[in-house]
Amino acid sequence: MFNLDSPPSRNGPFTNHIKFTTNLDENNKVITALKIEEYHLNNKGIVHGGVIATMLDNVIGDSISMVVNSSVITINLSVNYLAPVKADSFLTATGNILQQGYKITTAEGIIKDEKGTLIAKGIGTFKVIRK
Repeated sequence: MFNLDSPPSRNGPFTNHIKFTTNLDENNKVITALKIEEYHLNNKGIVHGGVIATMLDNVIGDSISMVVNSSVITINLSVNYLAPVKADSFLTATGNILQQGYKITTAEGIIKDEKGTLIAKGIGTFKVIRK
């Protein structure tokens, strides 16, 4: 049987490239964090939307994986960008399962900055990979 003791994206090459940190809190809830650096910005001087989408994809997928104790892959991800983010900000993302099935699970994720401002919200549907 598959046994997860940490979020799967924690050691992913792309996750490491972006420099996300992913951990579990005292309630085994996935927390993904990111210190915004210059290379996360687009030509307007704010965080590129792809960084935000990737952060939501990771936290939602990891949140599902830790509950179902299996790998998951993204079927669909919808992102609402609610506030811009500049360099030197610190972002934190969390996920919450909305509907859990045997093969398909839907969850939401939110990203907030260090001031508690809601930066983005996403909803994702993931396929559960049962072995």
